[in-house]
Amino acid sequence: MRTVIIDTDPGTDDALALMMALNSADMLIEGITTVGGNATLSDSTYNTLGLLEHLDGKQSVIPVAVGADRPLRGSFTNAYHVHGSGGLGVRLPAPTLEPHGMSAAEFICDRAAGSADRLTVIALGPLTNIAAALDSCPDLVDALAEIVVMGGAFDVPGNVTPHAEFNIHEDPWAANAVFASGAPVTVVGLDVTHRTSMHRRDGPEWFEGASNSAVLGNRILADRFRACDDLQEFYLQDPQAVAAAIAPDVLTCRPARVSVLTDGDERGRTLPEYGGGSVNVAVDVDADRAVRLVRSLISNS
Repeated sequence: MRTVIIDTDPGTDDALALMMALNSADMLIEGITTVGGNATLSDSTYNTLGLLEHLDGKQSVIPVAVGADRPLRGSFTNAYHVHGSGGLGVRLPAPTLEPHGMSAAEFICDRAAGSADRLTVIALGPLTNIAAALDSCPDLVDALAEIVVMGGAFDVPGNVTPHAEFNIHEDPWAANAVFASGAPVTVVGLDVTHRTSMHRRDGPEWFEGASNSAVLGNRILADRFRACDDLQEFYLQDPQAVAAAIAPDVLTCRPARVSVLTDGDERGRTLPEYGGGSVNVAVDVDADRAVRLVRSLISNS
């Protein structure tokens, strides 16, 4: 079983990823940290608390720590045009759970230092919180089993510019800091996430059963397909990062040193130097197995 912290900016695919993690018997979730990105930090935090309360109950003991509302430079651009109103499209009841008193970076450092097991961080948004934690805690690298990053576009076009994937483009300076930290990093980029998807034709019950996660997952996908007439498939970006943390062999990776361009038209472009380094870049995926894992975990509570 992995001891994990999930850093997230919900976001529709983040919501599906959180459902998977909450339903997985292979994960002990130490906490969830929020960051701006797909939505403002306020919406990301509201959505995270709402999802946790809806899926894990009002007595949930999983803490939620609030993180960065802007990248290391400038501001987040957000992606409401992709994820819908509020970042989820569907609206959940106002949460009664409250955020943790520590900031996201403080929380990550505190839990890593106090954990009996080395900590896995699953980063589903811009890497601002992770970079801040690594900067403030020099010993954090040695306390981490792995950082699983959903981000990057290596040998495929980006999804926010021709060169860049959204999460990396939002804070390329933080991405550079994380990739250069020496921590073991697995990068799950568009090269593999665009090979796994849910298709419009397979709805309206993409997830089976009457669990809270299955019902909400189906609502989220139905809303996205309804809002976008020309959308035929919903890519499983963040869910695939969680799948990779649960079943690492679903991916084929190559070790590399990775740098990120921070300026100009190619801002956010991820540049791998294969042959060594602390970053494992996902280059292939068992797509059928990954989709089955997403479906099974969200369908079952």
